[in-house]
Amino acid sequence: MDEFKEIYYHRNPHARLEPFGDVTERRQLRARLQCKGFKWFLENVYPELHVPEDRPGFFGMLQNKGLKGYCFDYNPPSEQDLTGHQVILYLCHGMGQNQFFEYTSQNEIRYNTHHPEACIAAEAGAEILIMHLCQDRAPENQKFILQEDGSLFHMQSKKCVQAEKKALSNSFVPLLRDCTNSDHQKWFFKERMS
Repeated sequence: MDEFKEIYYHRNPHARLEPFGDVTERRQLRARLQCKGFKWFLENVYPELHVPEDRPGFFGMLQNKGLKGYCFDYNPPSEQDLTGHQVILYLCHGMGQNQFFEYTSQNEIRYNTHHPEACIAAEAGAEILIMHLCQDRAPENQKFILQEDGSLFHMQSKKCVQAEKKALSNSFVPLLRDCTNSDHQKWFFKERMS
């Protein structure tokens, strides 16, 4: 994976700790066969694959400032049933996977630990955040602005994402609400647990 290995490790931090053995022979074989690099594969064989940007400060666990220790979390029922389910807040665990999100330069919040990739969206008039398949050009209901003060502004609804306790339960969810200066509307990315 050459220089792309960090993208994998960001999403699977536990893999960095796994011993993978001596790869000297594999490297020599690659050189002897004059194999192309992973970048060539992405450009020539699989150009439609979205390569995460992983811009510093814009990927990892999306954590709430007011509800300390809680992060965006998405756990679809199965690989085949990836979209249409609600994003929740859950205690941050630092294991990547269902708590790994990326804020892209196209103003999407991507959940890209699976393929096809899913983007956070809100249906017109709804307050909950759900997953839709990402598109080449993100529709307005999938666009957010992560503002300098940490507020997460949904472009279509003109509302901010707020951490709230779910009615009649002990769980928490991100919901669209009128924008205020509340810490429950402030979000930040944390790459790993400290």
